[in-house]
Amino acid sequence: MRVLIATDGYRYNLGGVATSVLALSAGLRGRGHEVRVLALSNCHRSFRDGDDFFIRSFPAPFYPDMRMSFAVRDPLLRELEAWEPDVIHIQTEGSARCLALRVQRQGHVPVVMTCHTDYGHFIFHGLKTAAPVKALMRTAGKLLYRCADRVTTPSHKAAAFPFLDAVRDRITVVPNGMEIEKYQRHFTAEARRAFRASLGIGDGTGVLVTVSRLSKEKNIQELIAYLPGLLKRVPDTKFLIVGDGPYRQKLVRLTGKLGLTDRVIFAGRVPAEDVWQYYDAGDVFVSASTFEVQGMTYDEAMVCGLPLVCRDDACLVGVVEQRKNGMTYRTEAEFIDFAAEILSDEKLRAEMGDCAARKADDFSCDAFAGAMLQVYADAIAARKAGEA
Repeated sequence: MRVLIATDGYRYNLGGVATSVLALSAGLRGRGHEVRVLALSNCHRSFRDGDDFFIRSFPAPFYPDMRMSFAVRDPLLRELEAWEPDVIHIQTEGSARCLALRVQRQGHVPVVMTCHTDYGHFIFHGLKTAAPVKALMRTAGKLLYRCADRVTTPSHKAAAFPFLDAVRDRITVVPNGMEIEKYQRHFTAEARRAFRASLGIGDGTGVLVTVSRLSKEKNIQELIAYLPGLLKRVPDTKFLIVGDGPYRQKLVRLTGKLGLTDRVIFAGRVPAEDVWQYYDAGDVFVSASTFEVQGMTYDEAMVCGLPLVCRDDACLVGVVEQRKNGMTYRTEAEFIDFAAEILSDEKLRAEMGDCAARKADDFSCDAFAGAMLQVYADAIAARKAGEA
């Protein structure tokens, strides 16, 4: 089968969607299928890198980390048209969707779309449950997803979004997979000590780690605000923040305001192939986000053998097993209690880490590809039935 995957964020804008696309393409290729990826470039020119087609783009004026493109007549798109994919899988709702539909041309190729983002939360935050907002999101979803023969979501939380009400009869829940081999790596004791030292972390220091785009909706500010309380319980603790984004300077200012400059480490954006090192340098993975649809960094952390302490959220159902591979919290007191307990008990931390690593096996590339291939087959059958 020839599969074209379209995504706005990919190798030059890594995040959960890009991680998912990498895992899906690897899984499909491992099963013998042809895969090409249509994505936006990180510059004002188009280029091809093997089976990855990058279309010229520019920064979105409303969100600099995102990119846009109007290059619907690009020669690379004509090359993808000539390739004649059997199915087009659109992963995002921005420019890549428009470019992929250009490849579809006459509408004969079936389309699968995946919803990764809670746009109601992203745009409206606390107002997302208001009736006018729900109505607006339903209308937007109806327009954006009307091209889709089938729709997938990575969790039941996402499947319940009002955004998808118009296509509810076409939804299948398929949890995202990941290239777990990239994260099943560990330092030697000596190398880990040296890497931590390069970050200013001592031998006996407990390390909370988060890997995230630094944006308001990720709620990292809550974790920083809770840190003083945790330090009263476990004084030798540091918080390692890996990633970058538009909210970084506000987080840095908050850190200074709370007198935590020597306790919070901003590692910045790191190459994808090096992310495992930062997980392995940590002791506990933490997240305060309720924005996630699935949350690939939770899975990455588990592969690396880290217990999780995360704000309670529907996307964690089936991921965090309370007091087995981690703990979910609802209040500041619970966060401090759970984090302090794990940091202070080496045996508990090791047991939870082992459980987390075993749980991560559920998210392999092959399992992901197998589930998605069934969705593709359904989409192809539905398109043929509609044309009969």
